[in-house]
Amino acid sequence: MVPSLWWLSKYMQELGYQNSIVNKRSRIYTKKHHQTMEALEILLEAGVPELTMSEIAKKLKISLRTLYEIAPSKDQLILMTMDNILRKLGKHALDSVSSNDSPIKKLEEYLFIVNQAVGPKFDSFLKGIEKINGSKKMADYHEGFISKYTQKLLEEAIKRKEIKKIDTKAFAILLGGIGREFLKEKNRNSINLSPEDSANSITSIILNGIKLEN
Repeated sequence: MVPSLWWLSKYMQELGYQNSIVNKRSRIYTKKHHQTMEALEILLEAGVPELTMSEIAKKLKISLRTLYEIAPSKDQLILMTMDNILRKLGKHALDSVSSNDSPIKKLEEYLFIVNQAVGPKFDSFLKGIEKINGSKKMADYHEGFISKYTQKLLEEAIKRKEIKKIDTKAFAILLGGIGREFLKEKNRNSINLSPEDSANSITSIILNGIKLEN
């Protein structure tokens, strides 16, 4: 295993990100299944379609049986697709910061990447997924991982004397949920910037406020 992948596997296992909340059963997916899941990600970028499983299968030019082999219902199919998208973003964020030696700089870069989950690319999809049963549980799962990893880096930053001594748990909860808070309709409609830009702005203010001058 190459160093970056070993690092990813280690952290994801330590922080409880090893198994998908949506699809915990052990399944062996074929090449066709993986191609279908990739096609689903593209299809759902425009938002959650008002289509039946049969219509989705027809649109993707696959058999209905193949679709049901991936997930037992449309809701599960959509949740699994979003789960896959968020996991890919999370892995990309972890891999991107793996070579950074500074915990606080690593944290800042990591949070800016994961905040893309509330950015324009996911905007249409997120509006529709809120109506699906189980979406909150899935979002809580991913937010929980972000908070755990954030707390770990904050603790490392304190040991390295990069930041002030703070309640790392409290700050991790705050930083891990900023993007999702701005995504709520009541907040989204009252802010001038996008949820992603607002989350990044507040994140910078918080992190700069706890940094120690070297």
